[in-house]
Amino acid sequence: ASIAPSGGSRPVVGTNPFSLAVPDREGEFGFLIDQSASVVSKSEILKYLREEKSIPVGWGLDSEGRSTTDPSEAITGSMAPAGAYKGVNIAIMVELFAAVLSGANLGKESSPFSGAKGGPPGTGQCFIAINPEISGKNVFQNRIETLLQYLSAEENSRVPGHNRMKNASIASSKGVLVDNLVLSKVRELLP
Repeated sequence: ASIAPSGGSRPVVGTNPFSLAVPDREGEFGFLIDQSASVVSKSEILKYLREEKSIPVGWGLDSEGRSTTDPSEAITGSMAPAGAYKGVNIAIMVELFAAVLSGANLGKESSPFSGAKGGPPGTGQCFIAINPEISGKNVFQNRIETLLQYLSAEENSRVPGHNRMKNASIASSKGVLVDNLVLSKVRELLP
């Protein structure tokens, strides 16, 4: 559990990431939404904690439900939901699909993903695949292309996932920069 319910201060549901991937006409990448119901992922807070840096205002709440810039308070408190109560609602919806329907552990019952405390988290997932030819009467690809044109019409507009795909392409050809602190931790684990 990482997000407190609206008006609460103790986490009840997870950051419960969700994703929507849509292919283009050739079956390649069209766009990808992949995000958590919190302002940032918990791993971002943990990164700031490791680097002994303050987190930006609005990322986390302390154990009393007050905004904090201290990453250790945010980790023991609550992640700030994206979009206030709307983010909490998204986290609850994902919890219903991924934990309640599957019979998996609820966020409050799961052990943390970071570290070995409590054993495997026992969380669930929910995947829904939709064949657009059945429901879209063969108009899906034309409508997706039009939507993508609308989304990218302005110079500074961002189509979800396009930067990730561009960065993945660059990383596969040029490699990935790794923070020295992370690199030293990895080297400590090597024989």
